[in-house]
Amino acid sequence: MKPTPVAIPLASSVAEALRLAPVRWAAILGMLFVAGSLLPSWTLFASPEHYLAPHTALEVFSITVSAMVFALGWNLRRTPQGGPFVWLGTVFLAVALSDFFHALSYPGMPLFVTPSDPEKAIGFWLAARVFAAVGLLVLAFLPVRRWSAAQARVMLLAALAMASLVAWVVLFQRQALPRAYIPGEGGTALKIAIEYALSATYALSALLLFRRGIRDGAPSLAWLACAAWTMALAELYFTLYVQLSDVFDLLGHLYKFAASIMIYKAVFSAGVREPHSALAHERALLRAMIDSVPDLIAFKDTRGAYLGCNRAFSRCYAVGEEALIGRTDTELFGAGMRQSPDAVGAPVVSVLERHEEWVEGADGGMRLLDTLRIPFHGENGELLGEVDISRDFTERRRVREQIAEREQRLLMALQGASLGVWDWDIPSGRMSFSPLWAEMLGRRSEDVVPDISSWEALVHPDDWNDIQAALEPHLRGETESYTAEYRLRHSDGHWVWVQDAGRVLERDEDGKSLRAVGLHQDISSRKAMEESLLHLATSDPLTGLWNRRHFTEMVNGELGRVRRHGSNAGLLLLDLDHFKRINDTRGHAAGDEVLRHFSGLVTRHLREVDVFARLGGEEFGVLLPCVGDAAGALRAADRLRELIALNPAMLGEDPLPFSVSIGVAMLDPDDSGFDAVFTRADEALYEAKRTGRDRAVLAKKADVAEI
Repeated sequence: MKPTPVAIPLASSVAEALRLAPVRWAAILGMLFVAGSLLPSWTLFASPEHYLAPHTALEVFSITVSAMVFALGWNLRRTPQGGPFVWLGTVFLAVALSDFFHALSYPGMPLFVTPSDPEKAIGFWLAARVFAAVGLLVLAFLPVRRWSAAQARVMLLAALAMASLVAWVVLFQRQALPRAYIPGEGGTALKIAIEYALSATYALSALLLFRRGIRDGAPSLAWLACAAWTMALAELYFTLYVQLSDVFDLLGHLYKFAASIMIYKAVFSAGVREPHSALAHERALLRAMIDSVPDLIAFKDTRGAYLGCNRAFSRCYAVGEEALIGRTDTELFGAGMRQSPDAVGAPVVSVLERHEEWVEGADGGMRLLDTLRIPFHGENGELLGEVDISRDFTERRRVREQIAEREQRLLMALQGASLGVWDWDIPSGRMSFSPLWAEMLGRRSEDVVPDISSWEALVHPDDWNDIQAALEPHLRGETESYTAEYRLRHSDGHWVWVQDAGRVLERDEDGKSLRAVGLHQDISSRKAMEESLLHLATSDPLTGLWNRRHFTEMVNGELGRVRRHGSNAGLLLLDLDHFKRINDTRGHAAGDEVLRHFSGLVTRHLREVDVFARLGGEEFGVLLPCVGDAAGALRAADRLRELIALNPAMLGEDPLPFSVSIGVAMLDPDDSGFDAVFTRADEALYEAKRTGRDRAVLAKKADVAEI
């Protein structure tokens, strides 16, 4: 009847199940029943009236237990598992009322609306047993959950209505009921059949309840199963009696008495003992947890009196928890101790509050505590008190002061070395910059807003990937330091190359970055020199175009993309026609001017993604990435050829016409590298030269099929 987050079976084997107390009691009562059923039908009392006192005593006990089951179930209706309690409680309310009417109707009792006799008593008896049997059977299937207030009230009214209906029928419509008892002979066939049906229902309920109790790990259900089994045996006794006062009737009432004890044990255990035990377990777990925490933890009621504390608190103030409970800060530490700077006389806070405070410990030393005051409330939202959690901040403050002193010395040294310094408080985003940092960018430190956004606004957009690739792993703690080279915008608009190096100085308990410090060094001169050297190493000095080495690398890189993505790319191999004649007739200066004119003309008419290079002498190459197909590459070559034919070079005032032959080849995923595609383009160029020059020819390979 009590839900558990993880169901722990009561028994993992048949042998273990047989050793359970409810099973042992069920077995003992079963064996006693077999022995009792073999007894002769002794008449223990001369008349039913002589049996009245013990009968009434047994019934009063059963009625009391049923009433207690109702009271407990009704009071547990608001608990998370209250649904089954409400059901069982209201069912046994109907049982208690019917048993009460049964006791008042027994022969020898005073007049209860109508004269008392066996038929009247048996009518109420059977009704009570039907209520109990159906109630236990349904309980075996009820889900463990809370019922709404409306559901609980409807169930209560239904139980009262059923008990009232039974009373009306038995008291005022008795002539419509079949006869249930014949003096000297015992129960009628109908009455005995009903008892057998009730016994079978009880037995089925016992089986279902026991199985569910084993599955859900609920001892209370096992005891209810034993009670149902005992009731089944009681009903079998009531099929055997001949007189209302013979031994079988007494044994049936005694078994019912035993079943009532088991029902009370089950309901009391599920509703009171098991929750109390679980609460005690949770309290022990909570106590172990708070005692293991090194922070100082204390609890107060609404007037500021202590409800308890953990061991760290007791050690700090050298006061035991027993001496603490019920006393306020003033009573313990004197006026003014442990008061929040923002306190306005309220003993406890109504909203969360955090502050730092200096307190004197048991050793007389002063400690800096970072204190959280957290209000806690009841189910209805009423303020019950507060929880104080204090962390000793003394050592951390000392470390911070040491760090600040070291940073000051370091800052002075860095200023002497002309290095800009930044200091970043990561959680808040606040970022301070040294005056030299601002001067690198033509600014004053007071003009730079001390926030991370000021730096972000100055970074060149193309450099973010490099910055993030270095900074984010370091913030996560994956690298020891952070280093990146990128550009920042100067106040006059040009870009300043800086080398940025930094390190996280402070992290929280979870390793999350809190503070980082770093340096900026202007490396614009170095970058300019590197770019100059790179340009010299990768470009042609006469035309300014890329040289053959760089062009080879670009073609190989594009070939890799063709393989990965299935894109198309073409290579144009251009050779100026009769260029040697120009050198021979006009001189090398004229030849150089033709090459420069040719380079500028082609460059202006290529796409931004195209790569144009001088491969040597009068031979040039053009890489066409992302070209549609071979036909598109051939059309591009023809446009360049026509452009050159229509735009002669100018030697002073004299035009110097010239032409170009072009070999076209498509990059193939099967190409081993630059040499393979160059060879095909060179063969196509040779074909263009052989067939008359001033033309573009597509390489004769699989690419031809594409056009």
